[in-house]
Amino acid sequence: MSIANRGSRTIRRVRGALLATTLALMPGMALAAPTAKATPDPWWAHAVIYEIYPRSFQDSNGDGIGDLKGVTQRLDYLKALGVDAIWLTPFFPSPNVDFGYDVADYTNVSPEYGTMADWDELAREAKKRGIRVMVDFVLNHSSDQNAWFKESRSSRSNPRRDWYVWKDPAPDGGPPTNWESIFGGSTWTYDKATGQYYYHIFYKEQPDLNWANPGLRKAMHEVVRFWLDHGASGFRLDATPYLFEDPAWPNDPDVKGGPPAGLKPYNSNLPATREALKDLRKLVDSYPGERVLLGENAISTIADLRRVYGAKGDEINLPMDFLYKDVSSLDAATFKARIDEAELGLDGLPPVFHFSNHDTSRQRTRFGDGVHDEAIAKITAAMTLTLRGTALMYYGEELGMADLPANVLKDVPLGPKRKVADKRDPERSPMQWTDGPGAGFTTGLPWLPVNPDAATINAARQQGDKGSMLAWYTGLLQLRRTDPALRSGAYVPLESGNPKVLAYARRSASGAGILVLLNMSGERQALKITGWPGQAPRVGALVMASTPTGAPNVVDPVLEPYAAQLVRFGP
Repeated sequence: MSIANRGSRTIRRVRGALLATTLALMPGMALAAPTAKATPDPWWAHAVIYEIYPRSFQDSNGDGIGDLKGVTQRLDYLKALGVDAIWLTPFFPSPNVDFGYDVADYTNVSPEYGTMADWDELAREAKKRGIRVMVDFVLNHSSDQNAWFKESRSSRSNPRRDWYVWKDPAPDGGPPTNWESIFGGSTWTYDKATGQYYYHIFYKEQPDLNWANPGLRKAMHEVVRFWLDHGASGFRLDATPYLFEDPAWPNDPDVKGGPPAGLKPYNSNLPATREALKDLRKLVDSYPGERVLLGENAISTIADLRRVYGAKGDEINLPMDFLYKDVSSLDAATFKARIDEAELGLDGLPPVFHFSNHDTSRQRTRFGDGVHDEAIAKITAAMTLTLRGTALMYYGEELGMADLPANVLKDVPLGPKRKVADKRDPERSPMQWTDGPGAGFTTGLPWLPVNPDAATINAARQQGDKGSMLAWYTGLLQLRRTDPALRSGAYVPLESGNPKVLAYARRSASGAGILVLLNMSGERQALKITGWPGQAPRVGALVMASTPTGAPNVVDPVLEPYAAQLVRFGP
């Protein structure tokens, strides 16, 4: 059977499961009632994927830079935590203008991170522990130090000239278009030796690859095969919307207005991009073991996000939901809107919920108020890990790590380990393993300073502490893995009767489930839970609570300030 036919059968099976689950769970409910489907079968559809920034996770040789051997050393910790897979940000040879997202060699390991033998050991040891390993694939652009680009710019007649995007100057001698880069300035850089401009939607040191060239596309497919053959369970795809540009190369009528630079109609999510991603999906699907594509995308609506999956679910398996991730204030109504649209507006396909990552401020810093930071961090953790679909975690969130303070970062000089000062450095500080020198991350001088709060916020201190952030995350992960409602149950949108509190439920095929209550305020809040399709449950048992609480109540509970409660109910 062809891959396309298998994909069509999967979607039909998923949609059928949605209808069957809805009818089974909600007797007497009209078919139009808004309840999401049960989770589909592949491991990735309900996984927790843990993002590791290798430079900052664990240094095994004392040079102050984390490496692949360091990740291998911490696999037992990750297994005990309970994650399903790890996503490693780029560890390829790179000049580090964009810390690895400028790739000089797609099929090798940078010496500062180790060797291919280290990768093979990591993949092998992770598999022994039931942990999958995903590679960050930078498919839109390379480094200007990549051998491909050096050949491309060597002459107009070089066979690899067309592997990148080159254009003649405009009639006035300037750039071919007036487009602006996502990182600022023109998207065009002039090459005096060959008399043409090359295109880059990011830094000028990151020239865009030309996916319209068959030779380039074949070479990138070979990169995918290389890592799959070396044990990768899939890829996180970087900057997927930008593989193609409008072939008419129109000028922007309003450069400073309209959509942002990364969402212009001439550079984002063009039809040719969709076809290239389908081809990539077919290649990954041809390997055994349910390999997966996790995608970065550029969207402005939930309909945009739905399109990234592909009309038949045949493009990116797991497009990241940036509408959810980009919420910046702890507001129950906003979160309810974002969650409901994702749970109910994606045709039953698995949403991908996340907050922090290597580009985004950490949860504790973004949502904290300086007083209740840990309680608030437990709320955001509970929300992400109790929703349907796939959840992403960023290293250190399970400890409640915060951004590196600006006053600590400002005194760090640039040098071989930190070639550029990046505005994203605050969320890339070293993992806080202990309260000792280097926080257990390194025996040397770390490439970025350790956050001073490592003295009190670290893994060693939290292990064995039942009230710790680590215990909270571990409990949520275990419950998500073992409870039928959280693992594969339907999402039930509810009304809390209180604008400060988010309420929803997950419900299994048996009718049993878990009610999730999240008080996003610093005051005690009374609730009146409504919106149950069919008969509402009357009795519940407390499963987890972030603050002390009385007997659970599934009808009119009262929540303490910044409290998270998970209450089990029967059919």
